Amino acid sequence: MRTEKASPEQEKFAEFVLKIISPTVEQFEFALYKNEVKEYSTTIVWKKGSQYVKINSTTYPPDGFYYNIALGEGDCDDFFEYDWNAVAIWALAQITASKTKVGSYDFPFNDSVENSVKNANKDLLLYGETFLKGDLTVFYEARKKINKNRQPYKIHKCNENGVYETENEPVSVEKKKKYS
Repeated sequence: MRTEKASPEQEKFAEFVLKIISPTVEQFEFALYKNEVKEYSTTIVWKKGSQYVKINSTTYPPDGFYYNIALGEGDCDDFFEYDWNAVAIWALAQITASKTKVGSYDFPFNDSVENSVKNANKDLLLYGETFLKGDLTVFYEARKKINKNRQPYKIHKCNENGVYETENEPVSVEKKKKYS
């Protein structure tokens, strides 16, 4: 088993997320569920019943350097469930303020961490407040809009004749039907 040491960038990012965003979500009765800081990523989750707020960051060079705030319902630990049943703040912004330019956030380094997380927190309140209060109407609308045109994951495998075939991954087909 390999133990992964958190990078200083991810530690600083997680520190500011907990300092700035925790009080925001806690005022809506969300409680800290997960705080996982690694060398190239951070995952912090707060839960209230079946709802959750999840922050993921990456500084893994092939992935890029960014972070997102996602709002979800259901199992935040099951990949297929949260992948199809969570909505990023930018998607909620598209529903509530269609001309907005909110997207994934560039991962902040050095002195920009605090301001970046403060701005993300403002977006969380601006576009996610109804979700935080327990009204999932806009969340459901955004989730449906995102998943409607999204393709299920594909599986590429070699058949007995040595020819590669592509088929839809069955769990993602099921989640697409359920959440579109």
